[in-house]
Amino acid sequence: MKNFKLYLEDYVLLTEATDVVQIKPGHVLISDYVKQHISSHNDIGIGSVFNKNVDMELISNAAKQAPVADDGGAYTVTAPGIGYNLVLPIDEALSLPDAEQTTVVKDERGQEIEVPAVKTSANIDQFATDQLTVIIRPSNPDYLPDDVKNDPEILQAIENNESYSILTAFPGDPNIPPASEWNNQFAVILPS
Repeated sequence: MKNFKLYLEDYVLLTEATDVVQIKPGHVLISDYVKQHISSHNDIGIGSVFNKNVDMELISNAAKQAPVADDGGAYTVTAPGIGYNLVLPIDEALSLPDAEQTTVVKDERGQEIEVPAVKTSANIDQFATDQLTVIIRPSNPDYLPDDVKNDPEILQAIENNESYSILTAFPGDPNIPPASEWNNQFAVILPS
């Protein structure tokens, strides 16, 4: 049997690190889960995609600019070259060049939802957008990340209606409902 020593500095401890972004009515929380979900918007076939790997500082800055109040909402900011708006109303999607309807699976709060998709010969550049949409809602104490769920300042801010959470962010149209509410009225675009 070999002897060996473990050194703490040889290992990275994985812990949750929720960002707390200060805004006028209080703060906005950005959990690791949300950061991971936002980062998934880099692959064609999942919906709108970022031009490059999204910079979470850009998302934080968008939250600071948003006039967050009451029940939150979908907030948009201009971010030049942010990405591609790849979710369209189904009629508009089917009118694209060489449109061919199929399906893809989207993730919505950990559930896989099959939705319409349209393959097209249109180039991805046709869908370029400078619009960044950030979905912000009041923080729910039942869904707080582990690293802040017992933080007295966070809990007090929730009680005072001064704590909000980013649910997601994506390039493009803020008026697209969650995938579970599409009812075959929207489609993910799969450009060439």
